[in-house]
Amino acid sequence: MYKTPPLAVAVSAALMSLYPSVSSAQGAGESGMLEEVIVTAQRRAESLQEVPMTVTAITPQDIADYNLFRFEDLAQLSPGLSLESNGGFGSVAQMRGVGFDSNASAAPAVDVYINETPVDANYAFQSIYDIGQVEVLRGPQGTLRGRPAPGGAITVTTRRPDLDAFGGSLSASAGDQGSQNYQGALNVPLIDNQLGLRVAGMFDEDEGNRAKSVNSGIESERETRSWRASLLWAPTDGFEALLTHQWLESDRINMETVNGPGAGYNGPAIGDDRDLSVMEGESGGKQKFQTTTLHMSLDLPGHVLYYNGAYQDNSFDFDVELDLLNAALDWTEAQKTRSSFKVDSQELRLESDNPDAFADYLVGLWYMKTDTATTFAQPSVLDGAFGSPLNPDPTGGVNSDYLIQASGGIPIEMTEYAIYSNTTLHLTDATDLQLGVRYLQSEEERVETINTSAAEIAIGIAPGAPLNGLCQGLVGLGVGFNGDETYPGYCDLVLASSNYSQTASKDQEAWVYNVALKHQFTDDVMAYFNYGHSWRPAGVTVGVTAPVTPDLLQGDPEESDSYEIGVRSELFDRRMRLNASIFHQSFDNFIGRFNEVPYIGAGDTIQSGGFTYPGDATVEGFELDVSYSLTENWWAQFNTAYADGTYDDATVPCRDTNLDGNPDSGDIGDLTLDDFGGSSVLYCDVDTRISSTPKWTAMLQTEYSFELFSNDAYVRALYNYYSEQEDTGMDYEADAYGILNVFAGIRGVNSPWEISVWAKNLLDEDTLLERGQPQTVYGMFPAGYYQVRYVPEREVGITLRYAFGNG
Repeated sequence: MYKTPPLAVAVSAALMSLYPSVSSAQGAGESGMLEEVIVTAQRRAESLQEVPMTVTAITPQDIADYNLFRFEDLAQLSPGLSLESNGGFGSVAQMRGVGFDSNASAAPAVDVYINETPVDANYAFQSIYDIGQVEVLRGPQGTLRGRPAPGGAITVTTRRPDLDAFGGSLSASAGDQGSQNYQGALNVPLIDNQLGLRVAGMFDEDEGNRAKSVNSGIESERETRSWRASLLWAPTDGFEALLTHQWLESDRINMETVNGPGAGYNGPAIGDDRDLSVMEGESGGKQKFQTTTLHMSLDLPGHVLYYNGAYQDNSFDFDVELDLLNAALDWTEAQKTRSSFKVDSQELRLESDNPDAFADYLVGLWYMKTDTATTFAQPSVLDGAFGSPLNPDPTGGVNSDYLIQASGGIPIEMTEYAIYSNTTLHLTDATDLQLGVRYLQSEEERVETINTSAAEIAIGIAPGAPLNGLCQGLVGLGVGFNGDETYPGYCDLVLASSNYSQTASKDQEAWVYNVALKHQFTDDVMAYFNYGHSWRPAGVTVGVTAPVTPDLLQGDPEESDSYEIGVRSELFDRRMRLNASIFHQSFDNFIGRFNEVPYIGAGDTIQSGGFTYPGDATVEGFELDVSYSLTENWWAQFNTAYADGTYDDATVPCRDTNLDGNPDSGDIGDLTLDDFGGSSVLYCDVDTRISSTPKWTAMLQTEYSFELFSNDAYVRALYNYYSEQEDTGMDYEADAYGILNVFAGIRGVNSPWEISVWAKNLLDEDTLLERGQPQTVYGMFPAGYYQVRYVPEREVGITLRYAFGNG
């Protein structure tokens, strides 16, 4: 199991138009027919049933109905999408069997856009509020917006000001597991039908992964505060400008959960508890996020000209306790990371606006510059740090003379340019051919500096036997012995301080393109074929505090080809909606991330870290979405997704502690320097999966409403199913499990209030999702614990909402 320090995350952030939001509930309307779903996946407002790609629309009503307070909660309504915050630093978005780890220091496989601005996953995975619409776009993206992304994209649109109606809303939620969420919004028309202001804010607090240390009593917690202001100006029917500024600040403490008997000195035996930690210190920090966006549109003869600009100023300060298993007492091994992240993006786009023309088209220019400045510092222990290497003592603290301090900086500057075009040819009244292409260039300059302090290491000459002055005689050899025999049989060798710097500069260019053909067989049945070619610049390994071979630092760019066939249909007088798709995608040099890989570190110590490395891979799968309006007041929806993405016998860095050529979760204390055979790491040939998400996922949601005391009452349920994990290459693979969330409430028919009670994980499912292996920490101390992650326990709560005016 892997929990990454945020050093690599800080750097990955650097290597990574607003439409009116038209939202529509997916439940039944008054007639019993399913309501139309409008999306802007192709940067035009159109029916979901007319789009030749797979799209999941999540409306503001959905977000409110299911109490989706955080970005990662959106995955509950989109099978096949996995969003894992991992404490907010090292966040992961995966889709269609295509994995991505933000520690890979690469452009994401699944991109996130907030108000058409690409946002790093570590900043997107925060509390969400006052949302206009969320759309999950599956399959390669890149010819219509932002950057190429082979897995898909998630677009988030915040609510726009209303120019002619005063209004607002308030909501408050609280759960029995310590969670609290408060939201508010106010809309004010400043000049009727010309100038409007909308202000929204949020406060969110919970207990994170709900872990508490049995040794220190420290508990996990997170607190997020945010506000957003949007000013919309529309002086004429043909021009509008929308200026939005958002500020967000998040503080958190994250304690890692463990199971195991322990070692007798570092904590009690912990059975199947899912919320206990043994850490003496804490991991935590502060994250700040500010973004300003400006979106303008101007009507021209037969065209519309759009401008989208954004500036992001983000930062995080994070300290992580590396001795997660409390192997050494009275010692906190802290990695300190400080990072600033500034992004300037600009887009100019011209679209045709003639619904009767044979062709609809758009052309655009794209520019994005990212500047990241990251510093880090962390200690490493050498022989002698815990007393005599013959009998090291984990309970007596640490001798700082035998600590080597590593520190450094990793500034990165990356600039991206692109020109793109997308054209739809209306071949007949029922058949459209869509062609899209993007040419892009990227320029990257990166410097990684590692400084190590002077330190002592105890060299065994005759361990345990006094040397009677022999150490003093070694001084004359000139290799660093200082003559001291601190521990019997060991001579102290002084390691000189060092400075290592590596500069990388790389310019790349590529073409991204797609072709889509769709045919409308009837008013209610459409089928399509979609081909997409995607590209990503090579990922980079950062955060490894020792020189390694060049191929481990940066590989080759990734390319992929995707094929999708789908059908969109509405049946039984549009009381049922049935959409399905199948897909195949092949990758050359898929950018993978391999964590907890042993490598030879400072002082010839064996450490573990994460490496970004390419390998060929293939993905296949399908998706099914069925919605049905049973009556005017009862509807249900079933979604399922299957995706199997695997490496094609790729040779990659691995954790292979028994040297059998296969990855495992074993103890790196079993390895010796000779096992590496002169290489920096160990390698394995793998055909394991490229994503940690289960192959099968499914969702069933339903709502039944009825009259109660002249008001509208409802009962709502959401069930998510996850199949067993397979072919992950790890020793432990989780069993299949399901989570049931239920909601019941009452709302005013003619007055905008609502009270609801809810239970998340009603059946208190407790499946073990991840399990590591007991480790020998520092190559000396069997800690007796291993990291674990369980399904969060049941939470019961209440939500109150009130809206006035237009909400």
